Amino acid sequence: MKLIYSPQARVDLREIKAYIRDNLQNPTAAENVTQKILKSCSLLKENPLLGAELSGKVDRETDLRYLIINQHIAFYKVDDSVIRVIRIRDARTNYMHIIFK
Repeated sequence: MKLIYSPQARVDLREIKAYIRDNLQNPTAAENVTQKILKSCSLLKENPLLGAELSGKVDRETDLRYLIINQHIAFYKVDDSVIRVIRIRDARTNYMHIIFK
């Protein structure tokens, strides 16, 4: 299957990396975290149902799935032969508000 990152997911990834690098003053960790996220998401190409259905966690219909990657969550959709990563958020934030905005 093909894996595609939405423009917003790309922004999310850049912001995660910049926050760790600049605010936490740890460029090595910034690179490690972003690589871990990318590597984990790439596992979806072989197993698109690896993440859980988000509809089981919220009181609304959605075809989104989510994959927990340490302190981050990747939200994605599976459409035919394409996996679309929609957002990548810090699990400690109010990510549901952002996802369903």
